[in-house]
This record gives sequence, C-alpha cells and structure tokens, in this order.
Amino acid sequence: EAVSINPSTYEPMILTIGRRKPKGLCGSGIISLLANLFITGLIDKAGKFRRDLNHPRIRKGEDGWEYVLVWKENSATGQDIVFTEADIENLIRAKGAMFAGYQILLESVGLSLNDLERVFLAGTFGSFIDLEEAITIGLLPDLPREKFYFLGNTSLQGAEKALLYKENFLKMHEIAKMMTHVELSNHPRYMDYYTAALFLPHTNENLFPSVKFLNRS
Repeated sequence: EAVSINPSTYEPMILTIGRRKPKGLCGSGIISLLANLFITGLIDKAGKFRRDLNHPRIRKGEDGWEYVLVWKENSATGQDIVFTEADIENLIRAKGAMFAGYQILLESVGLSLNDLERVFLAGTFGSFIDLEEAITIGLLPDLPREKFYFLGNTSLQGAEKALLYKENFLKMHEIAKMMTHVELSNHPRYMDYYTAALFLPHTNENLFPSVKFLNRS
C-alpha cells in the first residue's frame, strides 16, 4: 500500500496491508510506487525506465521494461512482483483523463484551478491516498495543501443523514435537480488537455511548481 525507494541504492522499502507478505499492488501502492520511481529518476517524464542503469531491479521482462518491487522469495505469490512500463502508461492515461476533466469542468463555469477554495477527497481513495505523491504524479492539482480535505466514506454518511433528517433529504433532492451533465469527450479542448497531462506531472510545469525540481534524472 506504500513504497519508498532509496535514491542512492534504488532499493524499495514497502508497507503492506496487515503487514503481511505482499501479493500485489493496490491503488495507493501504485500511486506511491510511480511517484517514487519518478522522484528518484528511475523513470523520465514520459514514464520510461532509464536504460543506462545497471541495476538488478530494472530489467527487460516478458512485457517490456520493468522494476522488480518484490523478489519471488519475499512475495506471497512465489513470483516476482513487478511494475512495467505498460502499467505506468495505463496509470498516466488514467490520471491524465482525470486532470483534463478537472480543467474542463472548471472552465465550463468560468474558473481555473487556482480559484478552488477547497478540494474534497472522499471514499477509499480519499482515505488512503498520499497527498504529496498524488500531486507528484499529476493526479491532483498542485495547490496549497490546506485546501485539501479528506472526508472518508461520504456515501455512507450521506445515506445516514438522508434517512435520519428529512430536511437533509429534501436539500439533497434540490441539489440533484440542479446538477447538469458535461460530456468531456465531446468538449473541443478535451483532447488538448488530455494529451498535455500524459507526462509526469504535466507538460506545463508551471501547473506543478512544487514538483518541478523533484525528479533526479
């Protein structure tokens, strides 16, 4: 669920759920690993592994270049746990789509990222994600950290309040009627925003001033 890579030896220190032997990577673990690979300079801004390093953990596997996070003798599966360039590409595409979505939604109401006063993170995602690592890879905007609020299981909280308090239920009903739908893929600038976000953390480094000098490559 969390990874820290030594910037000198490139050896990982991992934290697992329940402190058991690792058997894979969960969402927070993937974000943590990608952020650490980027900070230590093991991958470049496009998510490609450095080819000039002679290190046993960086190798060419069956699915291309990969980083060996856990050797098979230390894993619960009896197999090496690896993180491939294909895995990185998939994560970068996902975070790119999310970041483009933020920009389009804000633009549709005449705002920018800097106009945000609060950012609420809900659900499991909001409970276990490391804020700095999420910003490092460009998953979340690089805003003052005090603007982020972790709310936990909001769907359960909302259901409870709707059932126990009639005024809350009526208010939720009114909010629901005011909601509108934005088709991101049909927006004329979506693809521009999306392709610009397919780098770590972004092609526009001015959007991520606190990340600009972290990469060691």
